[in-house]
Amino acid sequence: MRFNIKIILFLYLSVTVAYSQTKQHSPKTVLAIETYVFLKGQSAALKAISNQFPTLRSDVSAVEKRSESSFGRAAFNIEQFLQTELESSQYKLLQSEIDLLLKQQLKNPIEKEKYAKDFLKLADERLHIMTDTLLYKGIMAFKYHDAPHQEITDGHHDVFSKANHQKAGENEFKIPIPKSWVAEEAEIPETIQQFTSFNGKGLEKIILMIIDLPDESASLILNEKSIKEMIPPQSKLIRSETAIIDDKPGMMIEVEESINTPTTTMKIRMLQFMCIHEQKLYCLQGSIGPVTAERNLAVHIKKYEPLFRLIASKTEIGY
Repeated sequence: MRFNIKIILFLYLSVTVAYSQTKQHSPKTVLAIETYVFLKGQSAALKAISNQFPTLRSDVSAVEKRSESSFGRAAFNIEQFLQTELESSQYKLLQSEIDLLLKQQLKNPIEKEKYAKDFLKLADERLHIMTDTLLYKGIMAFKYHDAPHQEITDGHHDVFSKANHQKAGENEFKIPIPKSWVAEEAEIPETIQQFTSFNGKGLEKIILMIIDLPDESASLILNEKSIKEMIPPQSKLIRSETAIIDDKPGMMIEVEESINTPTTTMKIRMLQFMCIHEQKLYCLQGSIGPVTAERNLAVHIKKYEPLFRLIASKTEIGY
């Protein structure tokens, strides 16, 4: 058996396909399973090399340590997430299927030590060159699942600017966006760009809106009174406070908006950071949802508030 990345890719695909056929899951849960399969598969492959080639154990140990530093937190967070999202029987079934496939794929000895060395080299390189791949985004998303703002503070972010989108026009801005988030088009005309967490699979979004203000609004000042007048009737103002965005005075508000559909009522919880620059209203919105009206989003928005605040604090406008 030639031992290479094809083994891991086989596991990556086989378990998710087989398991997803048993029950429908959210896109985020499927992403968690795909990422988890890869991490488990690589770990098992490294152990197989160590067992068969004692002379390579120090090399395996070195790769394992570096992998633990990069991937260990992601694996732990995925396990916590899946135990919450799946029923106990489903979680046990998933673990059994992964273990069975690993056993089947790794039952034959590796033909040559060279193949093992090639795999170790590839596994080590993968720690540094996975940027912007689906696998990388899955690992980064779950690595920071417990503290989303740390993805930016640890340096894993891109900068979205005027040059990145034709809808930006002459508006100048720079906004840091976590690498595990993905850019998507939004239907609202004033929206320049929308970003969704977990490579587009999450409920969390970051939206940049730029609204041209009419001439009669030249003297508009953002404060609690003017903000209340802007909020649509289907939205509830939870709190507001003054904010500074790129040295420009503005406001931050927390709002919960109801969305009525033919069959049910949904809602979105959001933090909006707003300021005025050159007769334009800049609004950077971090949101959770839509979710069913019965769901309490207070804890969820609190978890993502440090990320949304960090992005707002690092946003540059009209530089």
